[in-house]
Amino acid sequence: MAEHEDFHLPKPSPLPIVTSIGIALILFGFVPDSRLWRLAIVSIGAIITLGAGWIWLRDSMTEYRDLD
Repeated sequence: MAEHEDFHLPKPSPLPIVTSIGIALILFGFVPDSRLWRLAIVSIGAIITLGAGWIWLRDSMTEYRDLD
């Protein structure tokens, strides 16, 4: 009979939702318009996306290293 191994589930995290909000802001900022504030929306979305994506990746790598 084969040995049963438990599988690992990652801890719940809000980072996927925060990353998707940042991507949505970037896409919303690309809507054609003549106003300059759209560039600010794209910039804020990019900062949110890169920051949340970096933290998400870092947390995932740390959790993976802690597995035995």
